[in-house]
Amino acid sequence: MKKEVELNRAKWLVEPGCVVLVTSGTMDNPNVMTFSWQTPVNSADPCLIILSISHVRYSYELIKQNHELVINVPGEDLLGQTHFAGCVTGKGIDKFKEADLTPIAAEVVEPPLIEECAAHLECRVVETFKMQSHDLLVCEVVRAVAEADFFDGKWIPEKFRTLHYLGGNKYGLMTQMVEARQTK
Repeated sequence: MKKEVELNRAKWLVEPGCVVLVTSGTMDNPNVMTFSWQTPVNSADPCLIILSISHVRYSYELIKQNHELVINVPGEDLLGQTHFAGCVTGKGIDKFKEADLTPIAAEVVEPPLIEECAAHLECRVVETFKMQSHDLLVCEVVRAVAEADFFDGKWIPEKFRTLHYLGGNKYGLMTQMVEARQTK
């Protein structure tokens, strides 16, 4: 069961730099793409997250059509699907079907959620910064949900391991929480 997440806590669904699956398009024409270039940029309301996306990506074509996307957070059980979604284009194939992922309707935006993911941030693109090969998309989180057993305001790494891209076909896992001690 997933629970609503307060929007001022939504940035913690993607911290610290985990790999995410971004869905674009619509339920009738969905696409999914792996992202590791994303970051929250504030913790206030509204929660804003920046994604960096190449000009040539098919997902970007779809995002530009409705200015909406969903950031889905996969765990280690979706490693194969996550890697696959980052290695092939959705132009001409159904990446959901090929990766054995299930699109389900979002509540606020047109692109679907990925049922198998532990959390979802429904977003609207509110600003775009043009760069040389990539654009920076400023995304406002308009709804966020997460598995209650895995997220209590921050991820519980002993229960849910986020993926962290290390290059090529290598990924790291967050496996435990450690607490910093104050020093003089």
